[in-house]
Amino acid sequence: MKLSLLIPACVLFAGCGGNDDQPREPTVGTEIASGYNRQMEEARKVELQLDQQKRALDAAIEASEAGRREP
Repeated sequence: MKLSLLIPACVLFAGCGGNDDQPREPTVGTEIASGYNRQMEEARKVELQLDQQKRALDAAIEASEAGRREP
């Protein structure tokens, strides 16, 4: 008997869960996450620049060492 009342009650509560038709305002967590994501993207850009500079410096060092060995 309890089971026969429990199932319709669950369906009723699930159906009355609310309507999400209206857009929600951004939450504090969303603002923090977007700020974090922007900072991480900037950090990736800086990391790429540093990697490029390191490769260029390594290539210049190798070229200068190769020039010293030839004579």
